[in-house]
Amino acid sequence: MCRPVTAPDAPLGAGDLTRRWALETPAGPRFPGLTRPEAEGAGVRLRDVVDLSGVLVAVTLDAMLTDGAGPHLVDGDGRVVIVLGPHPVLTGVSVGMGPSDGDGRRVGVVADEGGGVWRWRAVADVPESQAIAALDRLAAVARTADLRAWAASPAG
Repeated sequence: MCRPVTAPDAPLGAGDLTRRWALETPAGPRFPGLTRPEAEGAGVRLRDVVDLSGVLVAVTLDAMLTDGAGPHLVDGDGRVVIVLGPHPVLTGVSVGMGPSDGDGRRVGVVADEGGGVWRWRAVADVPESQAIAALDRLAAVARTADLRAWAASPAG
């Protein structure tokens, strides 16, 4: 049961008035900062999904320059996550990174589940000073089974 609802205080809506939509979920509004078409598409794709933990919704942010990285995703709290590129070893997943909140940032691997919906497969919040080490260690993960151990100790 995910249907579009207005989200007038969406962080992404501050710079783009079309990005003031979210999805109504059983836990309340999620994914603020979508356009109405993005919300409608994601709502259809997520209507039967029970577990929304780690779900990300693809968005088109033409004004955000990220030197070839992308797509851009929005998490349940309305924060942008950038897909940096395919994981160098693991198939079917890409490396993703969220914005800095001053203390740290979210990094991990994401997978495209189709229809504009992505999901974190392994994720960790790391101190800003350890973000590069966490990304390097993540790139060195050689087996999907080892992602859980990486998430437990992302910077080693």
